[in-house]
Amino acid sequence: MLPGNGRAPDMAPPPDAEVLSLPHPPVGQHVTLVASRWWTVPWPVWLTAGLMLAGLLSLSGAYGFHGDELYFVVAGRHPAFGYVDQPPLTPLLSAAWVALVGVSPTAMRILPALEMAFVVVIVGFIARDLGGSRRAQVLAALTAGVSGYLAAGHLNTTTELDLVVWAAVLWLLVRVLASGDRRLWVAVGVGAGIGLENKDTLLFLAAGLAFGVLLCRRWEVVRSRWAWAAAAIAAIGWAPNLAWQAVHGWPQLTMASQIAGYAATNRAQVLPFLLLFTGPLLFPVSIAGLVWVLGSRAAAPWRPLGVAALVALALDLVSGGKTYYVIGSASLFMAAGGIVLDGWIARGHRLFKTAGFAAAAITSGGLIALLTLPVLPVADYARTTLPATVPDVANQIGWPQFVATVAQVVSALPPEQRDHAVILTNDYSEASALVLLGEGLPPVYSGHNSYWSWGPPPAARTTVVHVGDWRPTNWAQYFAGCRDVAHIDNQLGIDNGEQGRPVTICTSTRAPWTTIWPALRTIS
Repeated sequence: MLPGNGRAPDMAPPPDAEVLSLPHPPVGQHVTLVASRWWTVPWPVWLTAGLMLAGLLSLSGAYGFHGDELYFVVAGRHPAFGYVDQPPLTPLLSAAWVALVGVSPTAMRILPALEMAFVVVIVGFIARDLGGSRRAQVLAALTAGVSGYLAAGHLNTTTELDLVVWAAVLWLLVRVLASGDRRLWVAVGVGAGIGLENKDTLLFLAAGLAFGVLLCRRWEVVRSRWAWAAAAIAAIGWAPNLAWQAVHGWPQLTMASQIAGYAATNRAQVLPFLLLFTGPLLFPVSIAGLVWVLGSRAAAPWRPLGVAALVALALDLVSGGKTYYVIGSASLFMAAGGIVLDGWIARGHRLFKTAGFAAAAITSGGLIALLTLPVLPVADYARTTLPATVPDVANQIGWPQFVATVAQVVSALPPEQRDHAVILTNDYSEASALVLLGEGLPPVYSGHNSYWSWGPPPAARTTVVHVGDWRPTNWAQYFAGCRDVAHIDNQLGIDNGEQGRPVTICTSTRAPWTTIWPALRTIS
């Protein structure tokens, strides 16, 4: 256990910081917080974030888009307060960003790279406000910089903004639970409201926090009108999406039930994912941070947050949610782990221990980069087992060939068929790639998730170019004269989500689109 408030004995607060000693009635001690210049952390923290940002941007265009990234852009071009599979914030931001900077992998991935670099800095803030020394703040930031946050920064999906919100809300809670500064509750509520318009997973943290506050007897929080005001602000922020869901029959509940159908697989992946995300070699740092938050006397003010993280994980396991839904709490434990690591280094053999940490960090970060980032030339990558190991990377390859194949099929149609053709895809990734990357193609439709909500093709479009498998039911029964005319080939032999899928021409429909369309709806 570290002495006093957890700061290593040879470290002092930054010289340009105003240090306040604030009372904390429940634990009968004073908690030190840096109160002026809240952005003050050691320069290596900012350097770590900058290096992460530079590395992510340098690799951002190496392979290609992920289908989810394309889908969110297309969804955002259909503005709404919600979608079948997520709240509206990421789709709307993605569409606006692409409208500003253009459609390219590098341009699209500026946002997630910035978001994950910001998380690294927030981890430094949290370590500082937990009482960590300068060295603890740097160690925490380095741990975050070579963790799963590095992998997350490569894709522009709902996950990245979710991770930022979890980190920011946890940081604000660290400050408010130590100082009792009522104004911070307003910021907590605003942050939570924004987060809920991006992903509902923040509800796990909210439920866990309520349980943690009660278990740790933080009655001043329960009695605080400001804490209740934060809950009200968050609810108001979430209200537009809730209203949309209610009007449209709560499709996200259907989506959640589909995900829960893979509950056994999701639960089996929890431990491997947690270890990989927090670092193949550095996960002991985050585990030590969890133990410190739950058991250290110096961490008593923040005990409810440790309990909250465990409760959130338990709720995710019970509900059968995906393994990454509650990984945002890792920011707290990486920060706390930096404090524990700092104390361990301070007890002697500093050079040896620091060198060991550096070697583990470099190796851990290298493994994560190899598994999740396009660090290998694509031809070399195709010859490895990595495409089967991490499908998300493999699914970024082959979209130009995919679009070109469909375009060739369309161009080979007789003019009278081409003028009345429509493209129908099995899933939203395929549809979105054709919409954003194709030129001169017939209108593109799909029955998958929100695409179905945007309506059926016009009645006159009776020639169907179908892309992908006929699933989940045999859609071919609704069309006549169907024949496979091509198959998707990424020309690298990489077995991803599109490789080998057929492109089929159907010469007519067996019923009007308005009759067929309800049967084509797929939520998955």
